[in-house]
Amino acid sequence: GRGMMSAPYEGSYPHSLVKEVIPFIDKNYRTLPTKDNRAIAGLSMGGMHTVQATNNNPGVFGWIAVWSAGGQDTPEFKSALSKLKDSGVKHYYVGAGTTDFALAGSQTLYKIAQDAGLKTSWHDTPGGHYYLIWRVFLGDFGSMLFR
Repeated sequence: GRGMMSAPYEGSYPHSLVKEVIPFIDKNYRTLPTKDNRAIAGLSMGGMHTVQATNNNPGVFGWIAVWSAGGQDTPEFKSALSKLKDSGVKHYYVGAGTTDFALAGSQTLYKIAQDAGLKTSWHDTPGGHYYLIWRVFLGDFGSMLFR
């Protein structure tokens, strides 16, 4: 079947996030509007949105976290992650629960990120596809951002 990765990108939520939400925030709030000062994190479907937003916009985000969502072991996907690496991503954080139905896909994403040469890390914690694991990852990822 057709997955999130093959969905049309133009006009999608990830497209709106990059082309509308970020410019609005940078215009209306005191931000440091550079990739090294911009992070994105998503869980489950939001993790797929994170993958789409970052793969389609290398150079926009310096810090990326994908929780309980995966990637595709295809040449196109590998190429997108290589472009992210070349854009200077500081860290690509991947995690899932040990009994999460998205565990295998998340592990695939981590392997492809490693193969692409991204500075990446794997995180798992006991549990399934629910907020108790994502809360752990958010605290961990947040501590990386605000050192």
